[in-house]
Amino acid sequence: MILRRLSLVAAIVIALGGASAFAEASGSFLPRNLAQNSTNLPPQRRPQSGWLQELNLTSQQIQQIKTIRSQSQNQIKPKRQAVQQAQQELHDLLAGKTSTEQVRTKYNQLKILRQQLADTQFENTLAIREILSLEQRQKFADHLYKPQRNSSNRPSK
Repeated sequence: MILRRLSLVAAIVIALGGASAFAEASGSFLPRNLAQNSTNLPPQRRPQSGWLQELNLTSQQIQQIKTIRSQSQNQIKPKRQAVQQAQQELHDLLAGKTSTEQVRTKYNQLKILRQQLADTQFENTLAIREILSLEQRQKFADHLYKPQRNSSNRPSK
C-alpha cells in the first residue's frame, strides 16, 4: 500500500516536473505570460520585430512597460528561485526514505510557491494592460491566448 502511494506521488511529481517547467516559463496558470515573451529579454537580445510592434506603443507606454517589468523582475526572480529550490527538495525527498507525510507537506509548499509566482506574473500582466488602449488590449489578449507553436504540441502523423 505504501509502495503504491509512493509510486503515485512519484508519477505526480514527474508529471508536475513538466508542468513546473511550463510554469516557470509561462507563468503557471496563464496560457502564455510575458515571462516567455521577448519583452523579458535584455535589450540586446530582444528581436527588432514582433508582436509588440503590432501594438504601436507610444514612447511613454514603452517607458512605462520597462518600469513595470523592472519592478516585477525584482519580485519574480526570487519566487522562481524558491520554486526551483522546492522542486529540488521534493525530488530529494521522493528519492530518499522520507515519510509520505513529509513528502506531501513539501509538495503542498511547492504548490503555494507556484501559485504565488503565478499571481505575481498575473499582476504584472494586469499592470501592463492598464497602460494600453482598448485596441492594444485586444491585440495583447490575442497574443497571450494564441496557441504556442511548439513541436511537442503538434499531433503525430
